[in-house]
Amino acid sequence: MTTDFTAVLSALSDAPLASNELCRVFHGRGHSVQALSHINVDFYPPALFVVSYQAIPDTELACLTEQLWHWASQHAPTLITALVYQQRDGLNTTNKLLYGALPDKHIVQENGLQFYVDLLSKQNTGIFPDMRRGREFVMNNSKHAKVLNLFSYTCGFSLAAMQGGADQVINMDMNKGVLRTGKQNHQLNGFDRGVSFFPHDILKSFGKLKKSAPYDLIIVDPPSFQKGSFILSKDYQKILRRLPELIQEHSQLLLCANSPELSEQAFKELITQHTGGCIEFVARLAATDGFVEVDSDRSLKALIYRCAH
Repeated sequence: MTTDFTAVLSALSDAPLASNELCRVFHGRGHSVQALSHINVDFYPPALFVVSYQAIPDTELACLTEQLWHWASQHAPTLITALVYQQRDGLNTTNKLLYGALPDKHIVQENGLQFYVDLLSKQNTGIFPDMRRGREFVMNNSKHAKVLNLFSYTCGFSLAAMQGGADQVINMDMNKGVLRTGKQNHQLNGFDRGVSFFPHDILKSFGKLKKSAPYDLIIVDPPSFQKGSFILSKDYQKILRRLPELIQEHSQLLLCANSPELSEQAFKELITQHTGGCIEFVARLAATDGFVEVDSDRSLKALIYRCAH
């Protein structure tokens, strides 16, 4: 039986392609269309990026991508000039350019910021579309702030903080490669002062962080699992226990978890248990546009906290 991809094409018709900004087109992982819960489609101008979280038959893949490319050719030929397919099946990830051509240096935009991305050589592209609301929160709460960005990846939060007028941002991630891209992102956007990049294991580097404390805004956005360095279910509490040493009276914190197995309530309880009551919950950020979720407990949780004293 051939899979019906009508919902994907309908989402593509409704997507804000004309803004020419990074966006989620179809969020199958939100389980709003059960038969397509393994499929996501993003727009990384000028490319559609199709991801399947399970192996799918060649005929099914061809049906989906041919329909998407035909739609793009008919309705957005100048906006969409490439289509990339990524298959994530267990530990194996493969990326293929199926149609068109990608820019030599692929740069996407979001809220006036520019980001280098790579759709072909890695599992992660260089930016997470679902964290747009988080970057907007940071942008709106960084005026004259000293910001600490833990698990900084390619430093999207740092760019948002600098765009929002931060005085200083410290980025820490043990992966030197992503920090290198982070530095390039800052150069791309003209942010050449007040930003530091520390290629350290966060769990072993609190002494260094404490020297620069206190911070006005702290962002904790770890991977759910990073082989050999971080496992959310057992290591997050180690971070939380040290946060009281890094804050002051007016500090805000953006604490994130993207594990379907960790509910919002369980995440809040974890935070309360390991911060000793020194911070209090303020709000959960709304989901980014396009990330419709049947069960919000399984989706990205980005929680705002503030100093309780």
